[in-house]
Amino acid sequence: MSQPLPTRAASMSRIPSLDGLRALSIFLVMGLHTVQRFNITHHVPLFWYAILDGDTGVFIFFVISGYLITSLLLHEQEKRGSINMSSFYFRRAMRILPPIYLYVAVLLLLAWAGRLIVTKLDVFSALFFFHNYLTHSSSWSLEHFWTLSVEEQFYFIWPCILYYCLRHRPGIAGRLTAAKVAIAVIVVSPVIRVISFRLTSPYLHHSGMFHMRADTLMFGCVVALMQGTPLFERIYSIATKIWWVPPVVIFLSDCLEARFQNYWELPLGITVTGIAIAFFLLWCVRNPHSAVGRVLNARPIMHIGVLSYSIYVWQTLFLHHDNATVFGQSLRFIGTFPGNWLAILVVAEISYYLVEQPSLRLRGRLMRFVSESPSKVPSTVGR
Repeated sequence: MSQPLPTRAASMSRIPSLDGLRALSIFLVMGLHTVQRFNITHHVPLFWYAILDGDTGVFIFFVISGYLITSLLLHEQEKRGSINMSSFYFRRAMRILPPIYLYVAVLLLLAWAGRLIVTKLDVFSALFFFHNYLTHSSSWSLEHFWTLSVEEQFYFIWPCILYYCLRHRPGIAGRLTAAKVAIAVIVVSPVIRVISFRLTSPYLHHSGMFHMRADTLMFGCVVALMQGTPLFERIYSIATKIWWVPPVVIFLSDCLEARFQNYWELPLGITVTGIAIAFFLLWCVRNPHSAVGRVLNARPIMHIGVLSYSIYVWQTLFLHHDNATVFGQSLRFIGTFPGNWLAILVVAEISYYLVEQPSLRLRGRLMRFVSESPSKVPSTVGR
């Protein structure tokens, strides 16, 4: 059996192409929100919703998270013989919480100034990551927190499953067991979505709940667990023999979603798109010197990918059509296109250099208190 690739990838200072894919993801998200705002006063053809499919942008983020987190945990297991769970959760908290808490603090200041409506339940659901189960939120400025909640819930659940599988079945057997769990989630999720939407309770129709989206992260987990095994490599070679087939499948699925919406997405669309994203992600990681790889790994594109987390956290405040009360007439330029895109980039730069980077440096200094040397942690953990 060939050596599994997660070990080599996770040991690199930066996994190739992932930042470029993050840049593509955030572009799709911002593009969709801009089109939705434009559509209030102008007709926008469905074709543009297929091209700028923000849901696919979020989907790419989820697959990257599943792939990266699983790869890093596998690397730690293979290098040290065990996974330090307290260290993992400390690293995640120091990476995720500071930018989010800063954003919520700014929202509270705006609410105090009478520029925004934010309820206590909105704030608590955002700070403690259950906003995706809060279907009656009154704050549009926190509507994008459903994705952050899904990711955080994944961080709580999946590492524990992987840890259990690797602890009780060491080596490749544990990885295959974890892969079976992930594949089972992928298989069952469409059934859960369809049943939930057929039930009479409107509460269960919210597609952002974790049990409705768990499979979107599992595709990346399966790739990280299975790459390097003969069966997976045979399937991968067939799926990517012509490299542009997965992107075409993603686009066609987006077209069907734009036309048929939940009738396509819930039973089939998410699964088809997830498989295609997973194979394309791995192809991009393995082919950084291809034409596509050179674009994804170009410095400006990578920099946008590095900023993508802060961009995502702040973008709704500037892109949402209800933000006129926040900025008023005097600052209308930064609340509408193209000024809002420029403002998002500026705020993301500030957040990255004044919040994210200092918190990561502090994390490195504090790692000794959670029984792990900071010099031994791959820098990809910070992404």
